[in-house]
Amino acid sequence: MMARRLLWWEPFWVLALAPLILLPGRVLPPAWQPLAVLLLFLFWPIRWLAERRLLPPAPLNLALSLLLLWLPVNIWASPTAEVAWQAAGYLLLGVAFYAATAGWPPFIARPPRLAWLLVALGAALALLGPLVAIRDQPWQLIDPLQQAAAPLVDRLGETINPNILAGALVVLLPLTVALALPLPKPSGAPGGMPGRRWPAQIALLALAALMLGVILLADSRGAVLAAGAALLLVLCLRWPRLLWGVLLAGGLAAFWLWWRGDMGLLERLGSGGAIGGLDERLEIWSRARYAIQDFSFTGVGLGAYNQVIPLLYPYFLIAPSVDIPHAHNLVLQVAIDLGIPGLIAWLAILMAVVIQAIALLRRGPSPLWALGAGVLGGLAAMLVHGMLDATLWGTKLAFLPWLLYALPMLAEAHQRSRPPFGSPPPPA
Repeated sequence: MMARRLLWWEPFWVLALAPLILLPGRVLPPAWQPLAVLLLFLFWPIRWLAERRLLPPAPLNLALSLLLLWLPVNIWASPTAEVAWQAAGYLLLGVAFYAATAGWPPFIARPPRLAWLLVALGAALALLGPLVAIRDQPWQLIDPLQQAAAPLVDRLGETINPNILAGALVVLLPLTVALALPLPKPSGAPGGMPGRRWPAQIALLALAALMLGVILLADSRGAVLAAGAALLLVLCLRWPRLLWGVLLAGGLAAFWLWWRGDMGLLERLGSGGAIGGLDERLEIWSRARYAIQDFSFTGVGLGAYNQVIPLLYPYFLIAPSVDIPHAHNLVLQVAIDLGIPGLIAWLAILMAVVIQAIALLRRGPSPLWALGAGVLGGLAAMLVHGMLDATLWGTKLAFLPWLLYALPMLAEAHQRSRPPFGSPPPPA
């Protein structure tokens, strides 16, 4: 009984440790970083004592266990232990948040609570992000606010890369829109299910517009493409007949681009940041493939991309003075960091989340429909943006997808905890 009571405090424990993980070397000396990372899992033995398991029951547990068991190999393979533990901290903070939220009784009782928490986090990023991340973008509307926040930002010494900010918002945007949409109407029913009141819907749509505006302000072409794809997916899940129009419009656009033979669109998508165009991005991807071939088992080591790749596979089109921190492709970056075994485990986690989210949609209209649609839209956004970048891997906001993974698992746990329809009430 005491162990179960202690487990209730696990999310707050992980939240208290988050600054130590997200600000390596600022709060604790770098040599203490491994201890801070390991302390994230202090409650796992307590869960074993209380429930005889380390993780809350979920379909992704096997794949997640394989990923965690393989991670020490990736840390060992890294040429710099300090960098490896910093990157491992970003990843394991997300895992710890997932375990703490997926088994937390208040979230199991009402899974939408976590969804609203993610929406609130998206609102905070959309409101505060431009002040600390997009200080060089000409947006006169917030220029006075940027100037006022500049001394505080300089004093804190922490900023957010605009592309990373856009990558985080584009994952939370579909969930915000899904929560704003009216619930689907049950087949054969004269009316739809009772949904949220219109003031909440208007507020959610206004927040979604703000998030989309910040994504556009960040000038991240991949994030804009991902936002469009994710929003179309959510709308098609809500109104399936839209799919035919989307397919027709997409086919006509593809035919028009093929007929024109214009590579300008691909060139614009391939450029961004330190990368001048598509040729440079293709060169980065080729170096990533070489590294995966040579280090397919262990990977080059967590966080070691910009140390290993320029040394073993020098760029020809990119100057040596330009720092390329990652492979600018999510799947390639995961394979470089974790090796093929880690990549397989990571893909299996995504597959389990997708299957669970689809199961939520197949149950029919319910208040949990928005969770399944929002998770599928968020994963689609992450993967579409991941074709051109890796903003939510090895960065300080890398914990966000893991909170998204917890949503369908919470919905499944909620369904298991409910008594079957027609069952007798528990004895008094």
